[in-house]
Amino acid sequence: VNNDEAPDNKPEYSGHRTIRIQEFDVKTDKTIGPRKILVNKGAQPADKPIWIEGPHLYKINGKYFLMSAEGGTGNWHSEVIFRGDSPMGKFLPWKNNPILTQRHLNSDRPNSVTCAGHADLIQTKEGDWWAVFLACRPINNQFENLGRETFMMPVKWSEDGFPYMTQGDDLVPMIVKREGVKRDTTVTYGNFELVENFDSPVLDMPWMTLRASASDLYSLTETPGYLTLKCADISSTEKKTPAFVCRRLQHHKFECATRMLFNPSNDKETAGMLLFKDETHQYFFCLNKVGENKNISLKQIGEKEQTLASDEIDADTNEVYLKLVSQGIGYDFYYSIDGEKSWKLLCKDVAPSYLSTTTAGGFTGTTIGLYATCK
Repeated sequence: VNNDEAPDNKPEYSGHRTIRIQEFDVKTDKTIGPRKILVNKGAQPADKPIWIEGPHLYKINGKYFLMSAEGGTGNWHSEVIFRGDSPMGKFLPWKNNPILTQRHLNSDRPNSVTCAGHADLIQTKEGDWWAVFLACRPINNQFENLGRETFMMPVKWSEDGFPYMTQGDDLVPMIVKREGVKRDTTVTYGNFELVENFDSPVLDMPWMTLRASASDLYSLTETPGYLTLKCADISSTEKKTPAFVCRRLQHHKFECATRMLFNPSNDKETAGMLLFKDETHQYFFCLNKVGENKNISLKQIGEKEQTLASDEIDADTNEVYLKLVSQGIGYDFYYSIDGEKSWKLLCKDVAPSYLSTTTAGGFTGTTIGLYATCK
């Protein structure tokens, strides 16, 4: 079962899609027979719904349920459900669709969760039902830098036998409590503190690189206790794999810092902390060389690169500390050249919205990490 083009590949409007099914032969590992349309347009075709997609098919108590996302992965996102007697259809939509959405709620509500949809259902060993789905957490209901995140909610069942998560003005909660479940002491969600000493021969799971492993561009064993990056002839503005080791932003309000040992040999070699949304939306907080001098700079990287702020430091300085403090709607960049005894503000109230989905588009959030380049 999959989402597909409009019938005969002739959409009646933008976003017109279908859900289709085809039989699969497990012995030959091939699909067989015709591809049948189960849903055309969406739950309410007369309303011209867009982007019916992400289908899931379940058999529950002798009935088949077809659940799909609808509305596109934005503020109009939702989840809808259909029921039938056979996996090949006919499937009828529930009269109270959607079974999950926040699109109609007041945008000024506190702790808002938006873009909810693309759900899946699970049943615990105790027999209760839960849904996992994606949604977003905007800051002050303005924008978000975190991308689509995974949420959970308990599933309710209607009197006529349909599962749902929200109806009417039901809110997707920021935190769900379940009896018997306690928060661990080493969690990496919610509020937490983390110190990464890079004292393992491999990167921990939250760390990642772009598109490929980049294992030839960094080392954790060359100097134990350090992440060693090569100043590669690859830019973060290219659709390649730069010397960039990062992790996703998990909070709008946060503080992060790094200690860096770096002595650029020419004006092209640059290294530091990179905030990366995509190839044309980045902030680079870095140490670079200009002639015989060294600078701590903040660069906004886009279709054109511009330096937002720059301080000259002693040319003999090879050890710097870089710190970013995010207030949610503003980034403050600090640096220290005396071992964190004092911090100097380089640039204040830099706009996080430049890295947001609202500005840059797409579905993924911002990443932050260590980056080096000679390009």
